[in-house]
Amino acid sequence: MKRSLNEVTLEDIKQWLKSAIQQLWVGIDEEKEEIILAFTTQIYTYPQQKHLRIHLTGAKEHTIEQWIDKWIEPVETFCKENQIRYIETAGRDGWTKILKDKGYSKYYTILAKEINDD
Repeated sequence: MKRSLNEVTLEDIKQWLKSAIQQLWVGIDEEKEEIILAFTTQIYTYPQQKHLRIHLTGAKEHTIEQWIDKWIEPVETFCKENQIRYIETAGRDGWTKILKDKGYSKYYTILAKEINDD
């Protein structure tokens, strides 16, 4: 949430999860028995196919090596089981480097500009 544009609150996320609009995924360090990763996804149904969009990702600092390989398999399995054709995400450019070796490629970028009432 620290690196967002404040377009979503924790209460918004709770409501999406309660109403099953989004799904919550949690990664746990089993040795330390602590949560090190959480992200939300949402299924978008288009006329020709379905996509799973990763919306928000949060992780304990310096833990990416612990979970990056572990989260991909269950999410891709979920997609296969639900006839979802693509996984998509928007994020900072660092994700492009991290996910490239996992078979993901950049196919568009989302940019934002705040419009002031000046």
